[in-house]
Amino acid sequence: MIHFHADYFDGISARAVKVEIEANSEEIAFGAGGVRHVFRLADIRVQPKLGRARRVIELPDGGRLEAGDIALLEALQRPTGETVFWHWLHRLENHLGWALFALILTLLAGWGTINFLIPALAEQVAYAIPPSMERKLGEQVLAMMDEQIWTVGDHEDQSSLQLGYFKPSQLDQARQTALSEQLKALCAKQPDCPAHELKFRGGGKIGANAFALPGGFVVLTDELVALAETDLEIIAILMHELGHVKMRHTLRQTLQGALSGLLLAAVTGDVDTLASGLPAALMELRYSRQMETEADAYALASLRRACVPPRLFAAILQRLEQEDSVSIPEIVSTHPDNPARLQPFLEAKLDCELTPGLARTDP
Repeated sequence: MIHFHADYFDGISARAVKVEIEANSEEIAFGAGGVRHVFRLADIRVQPKLGRARRVIELPDGGRLEAGDIALLEALQRPTGETVFWHWLHRLENHLGWALFALILTLLAGWGTINFLIPALAEQVAYAIPPSMERKLGEQVLAMMDEQIWTVGDHEDQSSLQLGYFKPSQLDQARQTALSEQLKALCAKQPDCPAHELKFRGGGKIGANAFALPGGFVVLTDELVALAETDLEIIAILMHELGHVKMRHTLRQTLQGALSGLLLAAVTGDVDTLASGLPAALMELRYSRQMETEADAYALASLRRACVPPRLFAAILQRLEQEDSVSIPEIVSTHPDNPARLQPFLEAKLDCELTPGLARTDP
């Protein structure tokens, strides 16, 4: 028989009653309010240890006992798989070395999930999404990025709020058609050119740039057209963007960002921040270096196949790097090692004549 003191809560009142517990290998008993309570030892549940907090004994009638040290009571209980697990977990969490090991293991697991598991899952999901749904997403993103002027306030106190990134293109229709036809002619030389739609925009905050959106939309800014010395330089850049389209890189990056945000929200419980930050995050997505390398490989193979000098791609990218613009072009920003990246384009040799129909068109 063992004895120890505890606070008794009957499950109805928040008031604690101090009691003396008697326990043996079969049952525990105590008196409270003139009533003697007896419970089988097998029917009670001792909550796991939590640091140095008081121990809690759950009673089958909804009441509970709280005590400072119940080691003698636990010694009377028959060990189960659950009690053994919590016993060892408590020992581990109170051992500094094991706690540090668990922390490192958790950080490595999180790093592996974000860098390997989530990208692999995003790729699978991206290829499973119907093209019609991806196109609708691309239309919505493009509409969000187009500059809009919103009027806010009441009739007496109104102000204008400018949203978006792009302005309408100032290129005339003939110029836009000529560039679209040249891209179409080069695509016709490829066995795997993806379905796409070329969109012309004034760069605005984006400046000289070109990039792909979900659904096959490829945006080309007026500033990049003006920067190019030949139309073939523009086409070379657009083939890189078609590499992103073919491998659905934009959708995969969008999914990776969303899945990472959901993982963070699950860990922190901060769902509001995730919801409010999604639109801005979508605008700021940057391709991984691996994705840029894949798009480069697609562009290089496509240019060589169409007999377009790959050095033209390197020439306009080098010019983009030298541009003193507000926003670093997306195609450059993810490649700090651009000299090594451009080497294959500079060294590529062609043993064919320039593809007819892809000569320069002057603006």
